[in-house]
Amino acid sequence: MRLILVDNMVLPGHHDLGALDVHPHLGLVSLAAVARRAGHHVTVYDPKRLVRSGRLDYDPTLYRRAAAELLADRPDAVGFTTLGCSFIFALRVAEELKRTAPDLPVLLGGPHATMLHREILERFGCFDVVVRHEAEETLPPVLEALEHRRFSHIPGVSWRTAPFAADVRATEGRPLVTDLDTLPEPAYDLYPVDELPLEYLRVEAGRGCPFSCTFCSTATFFQRSYRLKSPARLVADLDRLHRRYGTRDFKLEHDLFTVNRGKVLDFCDAVRDRGYTWRVSARVDCVDAELLERMAAAGCVALYLGIETGSPRLQQIIKKRLDLGLLPAALDHTERLGIAATVSFITGHPEEDPADQDATLDLLGDCLRRPRKACTTQLHVLLPEPGTAQHAALGGRLRYDGYRTEFNGWLLGEADETCVREHPDLFPTYHYYPGAMPREHHVFAVDLHRAVTELGHTVAAYLLRHFDGRLSTFTRRARDWHGRTGWEGPVDTGFVRAFVADTLGAGHHAHSLVRYVRDLRAVRRPARPADGGGGRYALSPRAVLFDGIHDCAALLGRIAALPAAGPPLGEPEAGEVGCRVVLAADAGCRDYAIDPATHAALSLFREPRTMGEVRSALGELAGGWEPGAEHLQLLADTGVIVPAGRRAEAGVHG
Repeated sequence: MRLILVDNMVLPGHHDLGALDVHPHLGLVSLAAVARRAGHHVTVYDPKRLVRSGRLDYDPTLYRRAAAELLADRPDAVGFTTLGCSFIFALRVAEELKRTAPDLPVLLGGPHATMLHREILERFGCFDVVVRHEAEETLPPVLEALEHRRFSHIPGVSWRTAPFAADVRATEGRPLVTDLDTLPEPAYDLYPVDELPLEYLRVEAGRGCPFSCTFCSTATFFQRSYRLKSPARLVADLDRLHRRYGTRDFKLEHDLFTVNRGKVLDFCDAVRDRGYTWRVSARVDCVDAELLERMAAAGCVALYLGIETGSPRLQQIIKKRLDLGLLPAALDHTERLGIAATVSFITGHPEEDPADQDATLDLLGDCLRRPRKACTTQLHVLLPEPGTAQHAALGGRLRYDGYRTEFNGWLLGEADETCVREHPDLFPTYHYYPGAMPREHHVFAVDLHRAVTELGHTVAAYLLRHFDGRLSTFTRRARDWHGRTGWEGPVDTGFVRAFVADTLGAGHHAHSLVRYVRDLRAVRRPARPADGGGGRYALSPRAVLFDGIHDCAALLGRIAALPAAGPPLGEPEAGEVGCRVVLAADAGCRDYAIDPATHAALSLFREPRTMGEVRSALGELAGGWEPGAEHLQLLADTGVIVPAGRRAEAGVHG
C-alpha cells in the first residue's frame, strides 16, 4: 500500500513564515517505520517546509494545492496527525481530497483526534478512520483492514462504515507501547534532513506524564504511563543520527525527562564521552544540584522548566503543585553550570485573580534580572485543550475573541473563521474560558511581556527599577495608560517606547535605552534591493541615526554593573544627550558621537544623493557653509553611507 503521512501545519501569521518549524515530526517518523516494517510504501508530506520555501502559496488556495500535490503521488491512503492548533489545516485538506477522490481512505490520529474522535467523525465526512492514542501497534492492522473496513478486532479505532456514512463505530482500548526500545529505528530519511535549517535534531526520549495538571492533556493521551527509553537505546539513536547526518546537538523530547533520576544518571554516564550536546524539559522539583552537574558534564546545554504560575494558591488549584521556592536555586545552578534555562508561565486560568497574576508576573520579572543567555522567559495565554479537567468542567462555556498566538494558529479566510466559530468544541484552542479576570488583562500581559523581552533582559529589568522593581506594577501602569490614552496600535516595542516617554519623560535616559535597542533591532530586519548608482550614496541599511539621545552603549555598561536590586540611575549619572550614529553588525555595533551638522548631512542620505547634492543642500540650510568633500568621504569610508547601487532600505532614523 502507498501511504502518505501528512505533517502538522499550525498556520502562522504572514510575516512569520520563516519561523515555521520544519523539524521531522517524531510521531510520524515512528509510525512510518512500523508501516514500512509491515511492507507498506510510506512517504511524509510536510506542508510547513513547502510553504517556508515558497513552493506552496500561503493563501486560501493552500488547502487545494496541498491536496493536489498529495493526489499526484497516487496514494492508497492518506493519514493526518493533528493537534488542536493544526486541526483546521488537516480538515480543509481532507475535504479537498474527498472532493476529488471520494473513495480515498483518509485516516486521522494524534492527541486532538484521540480526544474528539466521535465528534469529528460525526460532523466531518472527510475522515474515514481515527486511530487513537499511540498507534505504532495498531496502524499496521488498520492498513490491512482498510479495504473492507473491518476494524472491530483492533483496539482503539473509530471509523465510519462506508465513505461519508453517518454510522460511526469505535472499539474499546487505549493502545500504548509499553517498551519503547522495541520500536524500530525512526524513519528520519523521509525528511530532507541535510537540507533543513536545523540547529539540532529532535529525538524521542520517552513518553507520558504521571502528574495531573488540570490544563494539560499529555497525561490523558499517554494514559499517565511514564516511560523513558533505556540509556543504551537512546545513545544508539543519537549515534545513528550522528553517523548519518553529522549531528552533534540534540533535543531529547520528553515533557519530564528527569522524573526517573536513576535512568537519567545512567544516560549521562553512557553519553558523556561522545561529545554531544543536548537539551531537555523537566519539572523544577525533579532536578537538583548533583543531577544538574552530572547532566552538564554529559553535554546538557539547555533546560526547559514549565512553572505555569507564580501563585502558590493557583499551583494547588491547577494541580501543578510546585514548590516555587525551588526555582531560584535551580536557576542559580543552571547559570553556574552553563545550562541555558527557559522558564515558562501561563496566564488566563479561569480561577486566576489579580493577586495570582501579580505573583506570576513578579516571579517572571525576577527571572528577567538574569542574563538572557542564562534564562529565557516565556508567558503564554491559556489555551483550552480537550482531554483535560479544565475542559471537562468548562468546555461548554467557551468564548471567542479572535486573539491569535503562535500556538493556536491563524486562519486563512472567512470560511476558516466560520468553521472555528461554529464548532467551538472541535476548535477549543481558538477560544477561551471566561474567568475571574477580564480576558483583556491576560492578553495585555502576554503581549507586553513579549514586547519588553524583545528589548533584551538588561533593558527590561532596568525598566522595572522605575516601577518598584515589579513586573506586575509595570504591567498595571502600562495597562492603565493604554486605556487612558486610547492607544490603537499593537502592544509592541513601539507601545513600550510611547508609554515610557509619557510616563518618565521623552528626555529620560530609560526612554533613550528603549529607542536605542528598538531601532537597532529594526535595522537587522531583511532589506530589499533599491535602484541607484551614478555616483549616488545612501544611508547604510545597517545605520541608525539618533538625535537627542544618551550614550546608550555606556549606559548599558553602567546598568549591567548595578546591584541586582536597588534604584535606577539618576539623570545626572546618565550623562548628556546628543547626536549619534550606530552601525549594526553581526559581531556587534560601532557607535559614534556626531555633531548636529553631520547628523543633518546623514539625514539627507535617507534618499540616494550625490556628495555634491548633499553639500549644496547643507550649504543652503547653513547659510552658505558647505562641509568639505573629505568630511563626507569619511562617512563613506566608515560604511555609514554606501553606494546607492548596493543600498537596501535606508537606515533607521531614531
